[in-house]
Amino acid sequence: MMASSMIINSDELCAPPEVCGPNAEDSKQEHLIAHTTGDNDSRVEKFLKRDKPLLVAIAAMVLLMNFQKLGHILYPFQIFSTWIHELSHGTAAILVGGGIQKLLIYPDTSGLAWTYTDGSNWSRGVVASAGYTGTALLGMILLLFRRTHRGPTYGIIAIGIVILLSCIFYVRNAFALVMLPIMAIVFILCAWKLKAKYLAYLYSFLAATCSFNAVDNISELYGPVGYVNGQEASSDAHSVAEYWGGSYTTWATIWLLFSFVCS
Repeated sequence: MMASSMIINSDELCAPPEVCGPNAEDSKQEHLIAHTTGDNDSRVEKFLKRDKPLLVAIAAMVLLMNFQKLGHILYPFQIFSTWIHELSHGTAAILVGGGIQKLLIYPDTSGLAWTYTDGSNWSRGVVASAGYTGTALLGMILLLFRRTHRGPTYGIIAIGIVILLSCIFYVRNAFALVMLPIMAIVFILCAWKLKAKYLAYLYSFLAATCSFNAVDNISELYGPVGYVNGQEASSDAHSVAEYWGGSYTTWATIWLLFSFVCS
């Protein structure tokens, strides 16, 4: 018989029944088994057992990114990533004493955050750089809680609620006001109804989507111009280079490396 090398209080593994649903006790036991490894397991075996949802999510993302015929499966997650990106710009504006006028998310997965600051190059640079760095930071935070039971459940519910709040206060174009609330409701329903072992895969995929936002948009990062809703626009890297100096390729590289570090 293989002895367990991890002591876990099963009573602390599941959110209340009203969050986990009628299968709360079953989900708690499944999570306990899934995240318990034996003394004789190698480090690789322990890693594979504990991080199977994340590994599957990354493998699926790489597959979908490289096969055009399957790319449509990524579409809602790309919209989610764009929403995070634009909200990160807006959050940065608030943190430097400014605010958000409106957020726009377009069907081509581009987006635009209308923000205001005190007008200094420093604050403008902070806001312009926050899109990729903020998305990568959120991905890192989500990854930190991926092995906990409450983390995926509460995390996905929180994401759904924030999406709905952003639609009420900031999102102002028709496409986003249809797409984002549907996405939010689906997330909340998944967190409420899915068993923990299945929810972990969705949570891991959302975390990976955020972490690899810069990689997924690498052509835009290093492109001579950006595009928003099909029209040419200054990219984030060009904006930061204008406000803080340096070349846009330097800032693009810094963000790309930062996204890998956060992953």
